[in-house]
Amino acid sequence: MAEHAILASLAVHKSSERRSLCSQSPYACAGADGAELGLALIGGSSSPSAPKHLLELSRFRMDGALSEDYKCYVASRGGPVIQAAAKLDARKLAAQCRSELEAFKKRAAGNSFDVTPESMCSSVADIQTFLRDVGTLVKGGNDCDGV
Repeated sequence: MAEHAILASLAVHKSSERRSLCSQSPYACAGADGAELGLALIGGSSSPSAPKHLLELSRFRMDGALSEDYKCYVASRGGPVIQAAAKLDARKLAAQCRSELEAFKKRAAGNSFDVTPESMCSSVADIQTFLRDVGTLVKGGNDCDGV
């Protein structure tokens, strides 16, 4: 559910029709707060699977404050997130994002979600780079305040 909130919020934010979408579809009323809430729920979870789920969010193309918060949540996880990064498959994550976006657009049929997979989903190369750099993020995590 938290991952869906992130996907929906990003789709609305990146859509050219974002100002009028909320009046057309309840999916579009999520706003940026939905992504922040979804990230906080996953990033703050004490579940043993939380580091893996947190890293799986690298499939989404995040920018601005959401991206910075995401990196801080990852950095705050320490060793478990480094171990989880080594086990993830960037190709599967990229394909998962494309599949989720397609399903989201079908559920919101008739609405103007004109976002492309390229604007919403990280490339395989970007995901691989992020997963490879998790250790560096963890070591530099003291630049984050309050996460």
